[in-house]
Amino acid sequence: MKKLFAILSAGFFLASCSKTENKEININVNKSDSLDVKKEFVIDSIRVQDSLVINKNLTASFNKQLLIFPSVQNKTLLDSIYSKTNIKANSYDANTLKSELEKDMRKSFDDTKNSSKEWSPESKQTWDEVFDMKVVSHTGDILTLKYSGSGYTGGAHGYYFENYKTFDLKNNKVISQNDIFKNPKDANWDKILKNNFVKKDQKDMMIVDKIALNNNFYFDNQKITFVYNQYEITAYAAGVVYFTLNFKDIKDQLKPEFIQRYNIK
Repeated sequence: MKKLFAILSAGFFLASCSKTENKEININVNKSDSLDVKKEFVIDSIRVQDSLVINKNLTASFNKQLLIFPSVQNKTLLDSIYSKTNIKANSYDANTLKSELEKDMRKSFDDTKNSSKEWSPESKQTWDEVFDMKVVSHTGDILTLKYSGSGYTGGAHGYYFENYKTFDLKNNKVISQNDIFKNPKDANWDKILKNNFVKKDQKDMMIVDKIALNNNFYFDNQKITFVYNQYEITAYAAGVVYFTLNFKDIKDQLKPEFIQRYNIK
């Protein structure tokens, strides 16, 4: 059994290495005569990957990658960052996260072994579990992360999901729909979202009568995109559904403090 443990250093995976190595990245630091400089923000990455032959027809595969944030010290914020990974630890350094991923891998393989005792494929299959964290954007004190995963454990098809979270690094909090909109429960959101289906065939596969705003979104100063995973509002075949709304079209729904803080156009 071969095991891969890699730590990729620098902001958006500019380099990779075989051991933990914090390479500092200067972000928005202006040269001046002042002694005040902006604190450097460091992002590393760790991956645990392996496979195990269960029987002649079944192989289990595990491949998970996590980001590491040495610059973030607030425990509450770190708990929020890793909540989508199902990891809650006393610290989130490279060694701790590696240990958690290896524990998760052993459980995944054990679960596959136990499942194969009840049913095993008649032809060769690989049952896999994949998870990934990526930086969508990092501007000033605002950090947006994407958590995605996929897997297959037999049956007609596998699964796939995308989750997004945006963090206010200055105030150590997650930005939610309540921070953006005056009334996230407004009944008009159903009509607004239905009018913004990117693909008509996805709208035809709706499994709910009304669509409510969720907290799975990312934004810049011009638009916001809401993301709905399989079976959330549509059938599996529709895939992941995206609604992109221009702020100029819904400006009356936005909180004034949100418009000011994020320089919404």
